[in-house]
Amino acid sequence: MGFKPYNRSQMSLLGYSVEEFARNDPKSRFVVELVSKLDLSGLYSRYSSQGGDSYAPDMMLALWFFAYSNGITSTRKLEELCKFDTRYMYITGNQQPDHSTLSRFRNTHLDLIIQYFAQIILIAEAEGISDFNEIAIDGSKIKSKSSKRHNYNEARLNKKLEAIRAEIRQYMQRCDFVEQGASDELDLESLRAEKARLERLEKELLERKAQLQARKKQLKTEHRCKHQINIKEPEARLMPNLGASGYNAQLAVDMSSHLIVAHDVVSEPNDQGQFLPIQQQVEKTLGADVKRSYTADSGYHNSSDLKELEERQVDAIIADPQLANRSIQEEPTSMEDLLEEKRKLKRHDFVYHSEEDYYECPAGKKLIPYKDKGDQKIYLSESCEGCPLFELCVSSKKKVKQIHRSVREIYSEYMAKKLQTTYAKERLKKRGHTIEPVFGNLKHNLGFSRFSLSGLQKVKGEFALMCIGHNINVMFKNLQKKRLGVLICLSFDKLDQYIAISKTIVLSMALFFINRIKIEKTKLCLNISF
Repeated sequence: MGFKPYNRSQMSLLGYSVEEFARNDPKSRFVVELVSKLDLSGLYSRYSSQGGDSYAPDMMLALWFFAYSNGITSTRKLEELCKFDTRYMYITGNQQPDHSTLSRFRNTHLDLIIQYFAQIILIAEAEGISDFNEIAIDGSKIKSKSSKRHNYNEARLNKKLEAIRAEIRQYMQRCDFVEQGASDELDLESLRAEKARLERLEKELLERKAQLQARKKQLKTEHRCKHQINIKEPEARLMPNLGASGYNAQLAVDMSSHLIVAHDVVSEPNDQGQFLPIQQQVEKTLGADVKRSYTADSGYHNSSDLKELEERQVDAIIADPQLANRSIQEEPTSMEDLLEEKRKLKRHDFVYHSEEDYYECPAGKKLIPYKDKGDQKIYLSESCEGCPLFELCVSSKKKVKQIHRSVREIYSEYMAKKLQTTYAKERLKKRGHTIEPVFGNLKHNLGFSRFSLSGLQKVKGEFALMCIGHNINVMFKNLQKKRLGVLICLSFDKLDQYIAISKTIVLSMALFFINRIKIEKTKLCLNISF
């Protein structure tokens, strides 16, 4: 099998070449040039030497990159653009792949798209677009292809199963009647085929029920009853604040250039535990760099992750949702102030002494370790009897003050101290100004508000295409600014020459008009004398 030849500069019988189509759209040329710099050996190796000719893989890849950079995800829409839009005609060399071919190419090579994303980032680094030293991490929910009407809780799933089983019994009876010679609107073969379809559906729903029950075991008791599963796309979850089934898309964005440097898609509805995987992906793509810093919001705050980041000495700032409760004071809150305010004591009013492993309360008493639960310790006061803060401190169900402390809480306290600095506050503020607009561009400007493919693995590949589309636009704008800057510099360098040339042109034009006036006056004098 070979590849269908295409030549963008070849003249047609009508006297034009498709290269002329891109004359007013340098972005399409940029995408073609970008793809030419990628290592496509893995893509070409997937094509067999047998069979008919295929469309060139590099052309198809450039076509999809350009489409996603313009917010086009529909294969039928892309097929139409290849016929009537000169920009797409330039990329394809005036070839016209149909929607089935386009869909098959995208679905088959989604795993390679993730590799090409990393290659494009390295090209951007080589071009000096950024040093990639400040990285912001965030997540956002994107709707799945499957509708939320396919979401079922266990009660609704049981009703669906009962209805299908009743239908199966009906078709079994109809099959028996037809075998005995009775008449039916469907023949025996059609009845058996429909019965087999319903049995396959029953088996699929039983699998979904088992998946739902397994997921419910991981949830809190109060959330289990309402938990749902999408029977068409079980990996998609009902996401909070989305109102539909979807996925949690993760991004790492360079703060200076707004380039996406790492991405992922997960089924978990929150960002807990997602910081380290995306941070490690950045290090894998760009290489480790002690100067590189990471910033994330409070959704990523997790003591286990903070422990690993501290041990690896990664420069990270992660906002803390419980910052007000951290015991990071050097001294307990004044007992006089508490009595005057008459407010309930909070966790931050106590001071933890790490070396001696005890808490000190505002009344000066110690809370020492009482019980060790493995990953958590309980600290108990020696005595709270007669303390003037008793009613403001100890709950009515207990006689002495208790404090529960995680064995990894020291890392949360380290982070809490960092968050008090002006530097950390500025970084968190900058994070919001850099990564939030990237999600806004993906969802609203490019229109990626819903995935076009189903299943977690395919969604991961499609999200890589979305991120490549965003990065292409950023890199192209950066290239345009560089070219404009070069032109401006050249203009200033040759400004004296331009002024001299302009003076010469103006003087020549003036002499021309003076001579012309003299000739006209001579003609007029001659006419009067005659």
